[in-house]
Amino acid sequence: MQIANLRRKVQRVKLDSSDILPLAFAGLSFGVFILAIALFWLAVSFSKLASQPVPTLVQQVDGQAFTVRAADRLYREPELIRQFVSQWAVMTFTWGAPPDQQDAPVDEGMAVTGHHRIPTAAWQASLALAPDFRDAFIEQLANEVVPDGVFEGKVSAVLIPQHISQPQTAGEGYWQVDLVATRIVFDEANPTGQTIPFNRTFYIKAIEPPQEPLISDASEYQQLIYRMLEGGVQIEEIRPLQQEDLPS
Repeated sequence: MQIANLRRKVQRVKLDSSDILPLAFAGLSFGVFILAIALFWLAVSFSKLASQPVPTLVQQVDGQAFTVRAADRLYREPELIRQFVSQWAVMTFTWGAPPDQQDAPVDEGMAVTGHHRIPTAAWQASLALAPDFRDAFIEQLANEVVPDGVFEGKVSAVLIPQHISQPQTAGEGYWQVDLVATRIVFDEANPTGQTIPFNRTFYIKAIEPPQEPLISDASEYQQLIYRMLEGGVQIEEIRPLQQEDLPS
């Protein structure tokens, strides 16, 4: 008898169909309350984050510190691109000792194709060329531009930039830059110098700069590559500048 009474007491409460709607509404209200609390917490967190000053200091593992600002990963400062083109052109087309420094050591150059050579500075600058373009450019430079007299101390040359245009966007992470310059070549036949116009259009591409600082025991070759690529740009192509594009 006692067991029967106990069973009746523990029987589940049966819900009427009219009770389901109020219970569902109560559960939904509780869920909305929890969601409102979560959204309020996120709003407070974002407000605190937005009120913090933007971080502008980056410090590398070697201790060097830089101030920075937010920018797209493919963005490059126009002045950086212009200086890169100017420095590359000067390094590539300035050879030998100036006429007033004939006692300076003679550059033996770097062997590139067959028995041909190019000046050491030009070889260093070629590290900033895209791999597919670099081989063809070096071959043309060695075969058609650089005279053998450079490596005998009989020929020297200097490139003087006269105008570098503002970079024009040619696509995402691509720019076009026009360079108007003059090459002056000194040799036995032209001791006062022969002037040669050098007007070119450079096509520049953004690349990933080195992510790690240069190691302390880096080889000379590694140091050259690092210096040429740390600006995050590379020369994809060089074309003659059209006559109508020359600045007046």
